[in-house]
Amino acid sequence: MNNNYSIGTRLRELRRSKGLSQEQLALRADITTAYLGQVERNEKNPTVVIMEKLCNALEISLSDFFSNQPLKQNETDVVTGQILYELKNTTELEKIEILHIIQHALKLKSIK
Repeated sequence: MNNNYSIGTRLRELRRSKGLSQEQLALRADITTAYLGQVERNEKNPTVVIMEKLCNALEISLSDFFSNQPLKQNETDVVTGQILYELKNTTELEKIEILHIIQHALKLKSIK
């Protein structure tokens, strides 16, 4: 068993698999880009709170982070992840309106 688990290396791997830059992930996690870089280089050890923020921003669980397994294909869908991230900052009414727009667009697509 390998006891040399690198949080920074795993974080960089997951960030890249999601197609995110350090700036994008830092913004999503509400941390500075400088701090994220230090974590990825293993210069800083993130707190549990920061790990939760990073995992939420990556849309994975803490157990997925520490599993050291590649993410499943459906978890690496960057576009879907970006859509979900944007929806997190909307009201329920806005979500319903967006859903209706999507449904309408899909109906138009199927008519063609």
